[in-house]
Amino acid sequence: MAAETFESISSAIKARKFAPVYFLCGEEAFFIDALADLIEVNVLNDMEKAFNQTIAYGKDLSARQIIETCGRLPMMAEKQLVIIKEAQALSLKAEDEEQYLRYLKNPVKTTVLVFVWKHGKPDGRKSFGKEMTKVASYYESKPLYENAVAPWVKKWLSERKFKIEEEAADLLVEYTGTELSKVANELEKLIISKQPGATITVDDVATGVGLTKEFTPFELNNALGAKNKTKAYQIVNYFVANPKSGPLVMVVATMQTYFNKLYLAHHFRNMMDKDLAAAIKVSPFFVKDYKTAARNFTEQKIEQIFYLLEEYDLRSKGVNNHGVKEGELMKELVAKILN
Repeated sequence: MAAETFESISSAIKARKFAPVYFLCGEEAFFIDALADLIEVNVLNDMEKAFNQTIAYGKDLSARQIIETCGRLPMMAEKQLVIIKEAQALSLKAEDEEQYLRYLKNPVKTTVLVFVWKHGKPDGRKSFGKEMTKVASYYESKPLYENAVAPWVKKWLSERKFKIEEEAADLLVEYTGTELSKVANELEKLIISKQPGATITVDDVATGVGLTKEFTPFELNNALGAKNKTKAYQIVNYFVANPKSGPLVMVVATMQTYFNKLYLAHHFRNMMDKDLAAAIKVSPFFVKDYKTAARNFTEQKIEQIFYLLEEYDLRSKGVNNHGVKEGELMKELVAKILN
């Protein structure tokens, strides 16, 4: 039997077409757990589970014990379910492997045996791994590439009748990383107090997930220079939640210094890196970042930014502000710089 997809296995389970043996393995634990849970929910009802469900861990059982358990007949049910979690800890000595191979050739039809093997897969060169791919309903869970996680977030929410802003999805991935179990856990927190049909916003993510990293105005400048909108809004939301870490007056002052250097980088763009570093008074290590930022911001755009910085510096001090809160002013400023 060839390796199957998550969708093909889950569809068969929901249709109550159970394989005698499932082998769920791979690096991405989320899909492995999802299929194992789906099997557990569908094979037996709650009353049947008391006598017909066995959940054990690979390090606790020998091959002989597992095979003996699989050989039992179900009590007052069509099937019995045997789930071996942490199957990567199973003993695969020659005598153990031989017993598994004998069972795989003739599995008990009234037993559903599930191996849950995380953090990798068995050695495909050895008999155990080879036979599993041939005989079992075999699934290898692979991590999603980073650019596929935000679309997965949208799909996960859509299945539960929620929506999410594009930047909010990107921000969530920035916060949590690409491990789907962590992402799903944070999504559960975000929707717990919302009604179906609601849209998850950037502010929801910033507030709900919790900002564990401390940021500085200098990191905001780096994010702006790289035109990394997700990172820039993440930092701004951190400053809004932690006003002492990034008051608007300080943020504007560091931006003025940063964009002055960037303006000079345009003026001295034909210099060697070492000379450019000296001219704009930065470490040679950061010259590459300034060159990237100079490509992202033309001299004309930087001149516009100087006017914006003057305007928002005055507004932060109460001039022509009309009661707009400091956090909103900062969000406005960053949005206009990135526009």
